[in-house]
Amino acid sequence: MKKALATLAIVGAAASSVLALAPAASADSCARTNLTTGYRSWWSTAYKSSTSGCHDLNVVMADAPAASADSYVGFYVNSSGNWTVGTRGYVYIPDGTYAVNKYILVSDLSGGREFGVGALNNAGGAVTIAH
Repeated sequence: MKKALATLAIVGAAASSVLALAPAASADSCARTNLTTGYRSWWSTAYKSSTSGCHDLNVVMADAPAASADSYVGFYVNSSGNWTVGTRGYVYIPDGTYAVNKYILVSDLSGGREFGVGALNNAGGAVTIAH
């Protein structure tokens, strides 16, 4: 009886850990786009994927020119057709690669919306956005 309960506990713990990993698996299905940052504005743009598992604009790689970090802001075209700054404002991000959901620039962006990324201090930086 004790062995049966111990086995059930192990199986339950294993099932819980698999369920906990499920959201991360959907983040792997995010579309990824490389963009060039503008100085406090966008330089290059892309369109939010309508088919990926991501709802946000996530920085998964950042490379600021002549610096080891910068602060980045997301811009997007709103439902009125106007460019809008993301409500999170500038987010400080060191150069490097990151997991999805670590650095979110715009939350819950609708599929098909145009977006870009600006940098506070430098133009011409590189970011990869998971979206």
